[in-house]
Amino acid sequence: MDWEDYFPTAIAERGYDYYLQGYVTDLKRTKTQITAMVTGTQDYGVVIDLANGDFHGGACECPYDNSHPYCKHMAAVLYQAMAADKPASQQQVSKAPTSFDSLEQTATKLVERATDRQVRDFLSVVLAHDKHLVQLFRTVMGETNVVTDLPEYLASVDDLFDTNADGGGFIDYDAATDFGDEALTLLKEEVQPLVDHGEYGLVFQILAHLMLKIDHVDIDDSDGEIMMIMSASDDLWEAVLTKADADVQQQVFDWLCKQLTKSLNIIEDTLDDLLFTYFKTPAFIDAKLVYTAKRFRAVQKHPDLWDYDWQIKKWLKHYLQMMSAAHVPDKQIIKFCGANLAIPQVRLFYSQFCLQHQDEAHAVQLLKDGKKLVTDDPSMLAKLSRQLKDAYQQLGEQQLYRQELWQLLTEYAPAEEMLFSELKQSYPTTDWPAVREQLLTAIAKNSNVDLKPLYVQENLLNPLLKAVVAADGLWDLRIYEPLLKPRFSDLLLAKYDHEVRKMATTTGTRRKYQQLVGILKRMLAYPAGKSTVQAIVHDWQQQYPRRSAMMDELSRLNW
Repeated sequence: MDWEDYFPTAIAERGYDYYLQGYVTDLKRTKTQITAMVTGTQDYGVVIDLANGDFHGGACECPYDNSHPYCKHMAAVLYQAMAADKPASQQQVSKAPTSFDSLEQTATKLVERATDRQVRDFLSVVLAHDKHLVQLFRTVMGETNVVTDLPEYLASVDDLFDTNADGGGFIDYDAATDFGDEALTLLKEEVQPLVDHGEYGLVFQILAHLMLKIDHVDIDDSDGEIMMIMSASDDLWEAVLTKADADVQQQVFDWLCKQLTKSLNIIEDTLDDLLFTYFKTPAFIDAKLVYTAKRFRAVQKHPDLWDYDWQIKKWLKHYLQMMSAAHVPDKQIIKFCGANLAIPQVRLFYSQFCLQHQDEAHAVQLLKDGKKLVTDDPSMLAKLSRQLKDAYQQLGEQQLYRQELWQLLTEYAPAEEMLFSELKQSYPTTDWPAVREQLLTAIAKNSNVDLKPLYVQENLLNPLLKAVVAADGLWDLRIYEPLLKPRFSDLLLAKYDHEVRKMATTTGTRRKYQQLVGILKRMLAYPAGKSTVQAIVHDWQQQYPRRSAMMDELSRLNW
């Protein structure tokens, strides 16, 4: 696909970064389109249109797409699709387009031709005018000093926030792009070299400062700049926590424990993950056991906290994990669980403990009683039910196992595909169609449940078509079009006709009219598409003659 020329270089590069970070999921491709989900601050659906295998436009649910024809989420999907097209041995070779490629090649050739004296003289002049380059060069020379260099690095972090914020300290949507790019450059060009030279103590201090600044920044990061920065920091944290000496690791451990006692915003989950993903030595395990017990008891003393339930669940989970990791005696675990059975997470942990110790009957009773206690908590009810159905399966109680699966699918986790498959596998092939019909009817009683993935799984095209036609807009049609079009082209074309006419009733920017024409082009690929599109264009020319941008875009429609 030759598509990169359509995208501004900055957008393509950010999309390439999303692709490298693995943010593209659920990629599906047919001859006429590519669909995928791209994660960011939110998940956005992307549809890429293809014509003869080439890029032919697309759409994204992100806010940026409303005012720009191409966004980084589309670019990320296209890079993922390109990678999927290549043999495994070549999939890491692709490179994002960058205006710096030729510059890098020129610089390399110049340095190769220069004499030592020329290089030294040039460095002396350049370094005298750029303190950041001085820091980088000192790192390369192995002459860093935490005491003298740290203030410079922290000042660089502060500059990121100060230079991109307005007078009130807010980083708006437009400034957030520069902020994100500059932060990634700082991590790559100034912090990564410190990692490469083993300056882990300095790296920790810089990352800690950056995290605390991020936690208090007021920013419109609709394009996921904060997530990008946090993600780019992951490898740096990993290097510190796997390669630093014991003193630095202890410093990080103490800092994490201190910060997690405070009220944090966006960085809380990241710091929590660092503390409980790393620090696996017996000494740290024992320290975390003591720490989590202390935090759990501290939260228990303040039931008036606005996030009391969440904090209790969080520290209880960690404490139970540390009890297992520290190999606490069974009697102590049983005593703690028995005293805290009113907390649903304890029941989950204790029932699993019982199953591991072959006390299935006690585990089942704990879970059944637990379900009665959490009828107002759908999430916990589903967790208890999942564990209960597993317990029944372990006991060989086939009927009870099926009943619990049925309840999950119809009440606690309606229409979940994996559970649906699991229940199907428990029935003989000859019995399944009748069971399926009853099950789908029962699931459909839930409001807002989406049965379409189950229809696809079972190849039930008629109910799938009915659901797609009934859905608002064209998103579902675009997703399921390849499956339905061979058999139901007339009905799908009628759906297109209805939706595109409805979309045209309100005025919009030229971008909107381009999207409408894009839909008309898709309709032309249907057997009766040309006559349908001709009728639509004729009607619009009569109804909206004063929409000059619309008429201009319609004139570009190739029949």
